[in-house]
Amino acid sequence: MANLEKKVIGVDVSLKMLTLNYKDSEGVIITRNIPNLKKDILGNLNIFDKEEYKIIVEATGAYSSKILYFSYELGFEVSMVNPVSIKRYGELKNHISKTDAEDSRLIREYGEQVEFRPYTPKSKTLEYLDQELNLWHDLEQAKKKYGLKLKALQQKALCSKETIKHYERLIRNHDSEIEKVMSRMSRLQDEELKRDVDLLSSISGIGEKTALLLLVATNGFKNFANAKQLSKYFGVAPRLYESGTKKKSLGKCRTTKKHVRSILYVCSWTAMRFNSQCRELYERILSKNKSKKVALIAVCNKLLRQCFGIMRNKIPYQKNYLQVGN
Repeated sequence: MANLEKKVIGVDVSLKMLTLNYKDSEGVIITRNIPNLKKDILGNLNIFDKEEYKIIVEATGAYSSKILYFSYELGFEVSMVNPVSIKRYGELKNHISKTDAEDSRLIREYGEQVEFRPYTPKSKTLEYLDQELNLWHDLEQAKKKYGLKLKALQQKALCSKETIKHYERLIRNHDSEIEKVMSRMSRLQDEELKRDVDLLSSISGIGEKTALLLLVATNGFKNFANAKQLSKYFGVAPRLYESGTKKKSLGKCRTTKKHVRSILYVCSWTAMRFNSQCRELYERILSKNKSKKVALIAVCNKLLRQCFGIMRNKIPYQKNYLQVGN
């Protein structure tokens, strides 16, 4: 785990700039702005002793990618913090203003008090696969959009043959591009990754594409200590609200990864039919007069727990396997 004894460099991230907040050797608080570019990141971080400082970075997707990766490459202990956590921390301290300098200071102060899981970047293979999977998803969505427009156009009383041919050509082009992406993804997979895909695919309801998507999104499941963290990450963890005599369910904790969650939801349809544990869960929830949607989201949660157990134990799915904690 992270070392709370180290000094913290809090980093607020934007598209073009990084705002660093830290204490120097004399305890003086310093705020600096540097360009969000490789050469500037490397040049500025080299002045710090990696045995004395650790880096806490606001998680902002692609914008925070360079500072995370190059900090790790330089040997720093580096962690990510959810922007929502910083927002709540600022509210706790009654902060009413919001600037990059103020946010970087809040990140530093938060990092001085809270222990974070150290950041580990994805391997080059997983990073490239992640980019290819995003491209594949975009192409599939565009193809679907053109298909719907073509279908609607063909229902018109008067429609241009040239327009129809153009839409058909666009769909064929997207099919061709999707095949190229799938071919590149196949070449990128090494033997270890293929074994992991096979392990996850042994679960009824999880196909090869979904297995690959989960492995890429979770860095091979290395970013999670237990199945509950995994479910929260994908937004299928149940939430409960209790206050005095009030006690109610707020549904699922929808936090992030909407694309993966939507694919898991589709997988739950198959799991409900062919995965006995998921089917029993689905029927049990329906028997409590819950909606089918709630039951299917619970099946998504169950599928993720099965995936976590499979990857932890490195054995194919077994219906009656005795699970010891998760």
